[in-house]
Amino acid sequence: MGKRLEAEPPFRARLTVDAGGRVLTGAGAFFTDNQALVDHARRAGGAGTLRYYWRGADRHLYRVTVESHDTERGPLTGLEAQRCEAPWGLTQREHEVLTCVAVGMTNPETAARVGCGARTVATHVENVLAKLGAPTRAAAAALATAGEALLAPFAEPCGPAREEPRETRRPQAGGAGRMEAGLGRAVVPRGEVRRRPIRLGAIYPLDGPRRFDALAMRRGAAIAVEELNAKGGVAGRRVDHLAIEVSGDTDAELLAAVDYLRSHDVDAITLGNVSPRHHLDAIMRAAEYRAPLMHSMVTPSIAEHVHDNPGVLGQTFQVCATETAYMSGFIRTLELLATSGQWRPGNRRVMVVVRADGFDAGQAHDLDALASARGWELAAVVPVPDTGVPWASVVAALQSGDPAAVLVCTYVEDELRLFLRELRGTGSRSLVYTVWTPTIPRFEERMEGLAEGLLWATVIGTYGDPVSARFMDRYRRAYGDEPGSGSAAIHYDMIHLLAGAWATVGRPWDFGATVRSLRETVHRGAAGPYYFGGRGQRALAYPDDTFDASLAHAHLVHQVQDGRSRVISPVELARHRFRPVFAQPGGHAG
Repeated sequence: MGKRLEAEPPFRARLTVDAGGRVLTGAGAFFTDNQALVDHARRAGGAGTLRYYWRGADRHLYRVTVESHDTERGPLTGLEAQRCEAPWGLTQREHEVLTCVAVGMTNPETAARVGCGARTVATHVENVLAKLGAPTRAAAAALATAGEALLAPFAEPCGPAREEPRETRRPQAGGAGRMEAGLGRAVVPRGEVRRRPIRLGAIYPLDGPRRFDALAMRRGAAIAVEELNAKGGVAGRRVDHLAIEVSGDTDAELLAAVDYLRSHDVDAITLGNVSPRHHLDAIMRAAEYRAPLMHSMVTPSIAEHVHDNPGVLGQTFQVCATETAYMSGFIRTLELLATSGQWRPGNRRVMVVVRADGFDAGQAHDLDALASARGWELAAVVPVPDTGVPWASVVAALQSGDPAAVLVCTYVEDELRLFLRELRGTGSRSLVYTVWTPTIPRFEERMEGLAEGLLWATVIGTYGDPVSARFMDRYRRAYGDEPGSGSAAIHYDMIHLLAGAWATVGRPWDFGATVRSLRETVHRGAAGPYYFGGRGQRALAYPDDTFDASLAHAHLVHQVQDGRSRVISPVELARHRFRPVFAQPGGHAG
């Protein structure tokens, strides 16, 4: 598996019991060994929260939280057991003795319970009082009860471990006055979490062909998590970010990362941009876990699989339109430039370079029909791999076709650089139009002039409006670097989308309710509006999917001018006009 970006988190196992009594968990082995916890969850009655400590079958100590809620589909109970240290630094035996004291047992009763002499119990009681800073047994009992620090189960002298925590019993009334007097000097255990944290899983590409894009993803998400926790978390729950880096071009690493996040009971998964050859396998594996998954990959097959299999993939959300929108946007932009007189092409031929993975004959047919309807001839569609593209032969094919414009769908910056270098070396006058890659921070600088005049589009990105500007300023202050116009804002928005759903539901472990909330959400983020009303539970593009710009990301078209990307379309957001690149006969340029 790839590199984890944070320290190994404490082991956490979680299960959910739905209204039908079904137990759902990704930690089956743990709960098989600790079956009593399953019984506790099944018998939890009424809305509320119960916490206690549990000595597991592996002899580790766990903090157990049982939360029950009434939902529109009936009662739902979640149980979480997280490995932890004993409160107040108690030893195992001292913790057992404190539990007996808290439920009102005398020293002889405690001795019989834990299997030692009464004199030994008295010594343990003295140690417990000292560690808690409690002057009396009653004060210690009050602290244990208030801190929900009771332990279950532990062995009886002549029998098996008890399986029921005795947290429902309360200290007896004697000594109530002394209890109150002693509480002022008592030591409250540090680090007690009243509400369990939300655990957010994330998978990002390793440094490599997607290194600059991956860095922006991680940083944008980190800013969102920091913002949420600075405000007290989501509904009082801290957000823990469990992030893993993997090779986006290796199926085994990607699947191992999904399995790792499942084993750590994350409440949602965000998936960075990885190779189209492997991302569907990872999404299918994650779907078995049922937690919400968000991604921004544009391969049409993902949305189609979600649309065709809602019962299996209904928790998968795509925060942008598919690559199909890039095809229609390409033709629309050429037509706009040509009919407005900004560009006078030498012919009406176009060629398209697409990723072989995820592109099929049906898409080629649709593109041909779209081009023909606008009076353009689709001369060729050239499929290429995601990386390791033989650009010399691709450019040779383009030269032979002599297109007025060429669309290059590559999402790897190094590959786009190689293409531009090869094409510029031929003296080609074709208008070059690409997608997404120039959103990566400092793209234009690294191209060293190769990208001058390049047209490029993205179906999701920052607008330069006040909402985007606030995020970009925060990013610059945090990292002293530029955020780009794509992944940083998108992964920032993903976290806030999930946070909004968690806040609405109040139960991050209720995956079904969280998914339903996300489906009903309209969220205005740093990269525009999000509404998952598109085919296959994806976000919408304007004007490709809808003319309602309040529900859709604007399909932005840029041109690199003087080393900077400028928005030239749609007209509502354009601040610059297309700048001709090559002089053409008649004094025009193209």
